Amino acid sequence: GIDFHENGYILSSFTGQGLYPMRTFLAATTALLLLGAATPDALAASHRVPPPPALSTAFRNAPVAADSVPLAEGWWKSFGDPVLDRLVDTALSGNLDIAAAAARLEQAAAGLKAAKGALLPQASLDGSGGFKQQSIEDVQGRAFSRFPGFKRTVEQYGLNGAASWELDLFGRLSAGAREARAEAGAADAGLAGARLTIAAEVVNTYIDVRAIEARLALAKARVDAARDADALLRQRAERGVAALTETDRSGAELAGATSAVPALETALEVERNRLDVLLGRAPGQAAAETGSGAIPAVRAPAVPDGPASLLARRPDVVAAERLVAASDARVAEAIRARYPRFTISGFAGFVANGMSNLFTGGAVQTGASGGFSVPVFTGGRLRAQQKAAEARLKEAVAQWQQTALQAAAEGENALLALTKRSEQADAAATVAARLGDSRRRIETAFRAGAVSRVEALNVERQRLDAEDSAIAARAEAARAGVAAFRALGGGWQAGGERLALSR
Repeated sequence: GIDFHENGYILSSFTGQGLYPMRTFLAATTALLLLGAATPDALAASHRVPPPPALSTAFRNAPVAADSVPLAEGWWKSFGDPVLDRLVDTALSGNLDIAAAAARLEQAAAGLKAAKGALLPQASLDGSGGFKQQSIEDVQGRAFSRFPGFKRTVEQYGLNGAASWELDLFGRLSAGAREARAEAGAADAGLAGARLTIAAEVVNTYIDVRAIEARLALAKARVDAARDADALLRQRAERGVAALTETDRSGAELAGATSAVPALETALEVERNRLDVLLGRAPGQAAAETGSGAIPAVRAPAVPDGPASLLARRPDVVAAERLVAASDARVAEAIRARYPRFTISGFAGFVANGMSNLFTGGAVQTGASGGFSVPVFTGGRLRAQQKAAEARLKEAVAQWQQTALQAAAEGENALLALTKRSEQADAAATVAARLGDSRRRIETAFRAGAVSRVEALNVERQRLDAEDSAIAARAEAARAGVAAFRALGGGWQAGGERLALSR
């Protein structure tokens, strides 16, 4: 039939088989190709995708460190802790979030293979065999049964091969393949992002475990010091040397120091259980595996370039970029869905009423056909699908640009926090060291009888408080180093094709 599309160009449908002259089919096909090439420009309009945000080529807060670590995969090994290395390796192979991300990549890879397969001819082989017993009680059977040689039971066997191919003349199938390729790239970046996230979480949790262990030991020492001070003040109060208000205060300090111990023990158990879950195993094993150890030293990543490099270095930014490419391909696919589709097919095989003559020349059957189909009237459905695809592309672009801006901000913030947390840790360590020196001097003076036991205990309490602050600051500085490695992409680099936009 022939009709007119809403945009004014002619649409036709025709199928050529062995019953029709092939030249007629070829002529119709050629005519439709020419008509398709004359499609209005509005149908093939290009949708320009905005560029990524203009990011700086240098970090304003890049630290100046002589012992900075090259930004590379396996960055956690720079902390120099074999226990930590084993934990991260176990997590990368056993974590369930990573397993889920790997499964998503497998799905995307399978989708890409299927999309590529749609571009190729499809072939199948069919075989059949059976028999039919003709009724001789109906009109047709009674009539044929009077002919000589009539066989009431007839066998039929067949073996046929068929092939068909949709010609991708306008690129609809190619757009689908580009979409699948981009989605596979996003899934690959997603897997890299999951690995980076889990590695950073394991290191952070390990730092927390070591920090809580150190603070717990310090809390127990603070309880001992508070108990000694309380006992001494009570003795003095009984002799009338100290006021009862002092014993009240020392008793409160002892109770406060004692209450901190179970809170830290609970926090330690929580972090160890979290570590087990990150490693993909049942809670209860981390305590034996981690043993005892110190908080990992602060490590700063080398920062050779600026936020602009995060467009190819951060897995989340690259994944967002790939999703833009996938959305762009969907727009192209939606546009091509309004174009004609051409298909050619053919078959060859054997059909016979017995196995003995199945593979003879007389049993051969062949056929070929070609056809095209063009949407004539869809009630605006195809145009609406195109508009929806264009809107989703705008959404993907906005999310990509937002992700890039957020990555740049996280990089600057992480590098600044690394510098400031390191300075804070150094200052806290200096305070703790000075009070440690003061404690040693006050103990010497106490043994010489120059100061009282109460004064010595007060200095020890101050030293313990300063050491607790130093432990917390050291842990924060180490976590800031982890955040810097993570914000800069952990040494991952996007490979393969980048954002490719085409219609």
